[in-house]
Amino acid sequence: MKILLLLLLCSGLQAKDLSRFSIHAGSGDNPTKVQFIVTDSQGRKTGFESYYYGETGYINVNAFTESPHSNYYTEYISSLDPSDAPEPESAIFGMREVIKDTYTTQFIGIDNCKYHFVINFRNSEGKDAINLYGVNYNYITKGSTQSYSLYLEPTPGAPAPVITKMVTFDTLRQDFTVAQKLNQIGDDKFVSSLIRMVNVAEKLYNRCQQIKDDSKQDKRKKLYYRPVIAILELIKKRLEMVNRICDNPNECKSKCKLKDECDEETTFNNFRKGNIKEDGIKEFFIDWDKDEWHKYKKHCKRFVTDEALKIISENIDWLIKSLDGNKDKPKDKLDKDDIKYLKSEK
Repeated sequence: MKILLLLLLCSGLQAKDLSRFSIHAGSGDNPTKVQFIVTDSQGRKTGFESYYYGETGYINVNAFTESPHSNYYTEYISSLDPSDAPEPESAIFGMREVIKDTYTTQFIGIDNCKYHFVINFRNSEGKDAINLYGVNYNYITKGSTQSYSLYLEPTPGAPAPVITKMVTFDTLRQDFTVAQKLNQIGDDKFVSSLIRMVNVAEKLYNRCQQIKDDSKQDKRKKLYYRPVIAILELIKKRLEMVNRICDNPNECKSKCKLKDECDEETTFNNFRKGNIKEDGIKEFFIDWDKDEWHKYKKHCKRFVTDEALKIISENIDWLIKSLDGNKDKPKDKLDKDDIKYLKSEK
């Protein structure tokens, strides 16, 4: 009897797991144009599976619910006044009693759109660990996916959650495509010239991938990434420059303190001079000098809104970080030692 009483007492004293993990996402539409799936390290999925039509004719979702203590659904808020339109629909993931793990969130574009999401996490004591990503905005094209990796540890006092966005060169091309459809970036010729820069950077990157992944090749591979990173930084600099000239297509007002701050030709010429000895940059300019942009640049509509600049620049930063792992290191110019090393490898 004493043993039974002790066991009951201990079970009553055991702390209840109050950990929670949730994601809310939407595109500001009814129905939402973005859905998502959360997958744990064991491959268990919770999230969007398919659509079906409900009794009222409204589109609902079938959902995976393979992860323990998890669910996924969509909802919108209707007004009591039938003349009021319902609030935009949200896709919602929820999990209780969170297991320490790495979770991959894959967003799915149902149509071309700008989408947003918020991630929240509480530890096992029910305390808000952090609002992980605030309200984050991104572009996505129809039929494509974008992924985030998120490590969660619900134990009180554990290190803060770590989130990583998996950005590819195709992500940047999607950004330009959707931003243009939303009238947040310039015309076809301007966007095509930006995509051309991305394509050249990707071609150089693919060449780097042919180098074997081993410790002896690690320095060599990172140095071959440097021209790729330099081109990505140049794309971002170009967007920042155009954003200073035109915040939107209806209001073109220069914010440049100096004339050269808004002169693309000066920027490209300085970049060429600073990296002229590096083969990857030479190859970039061989393609760039042939680009049709040079025929139409005086007549193209150039603008980048503040929102488009923020979204695309952040994705460029994520991609650079995945290549180098050290975003704080200058990337716009190769070091002399790096160039010497690359020449010795030929």
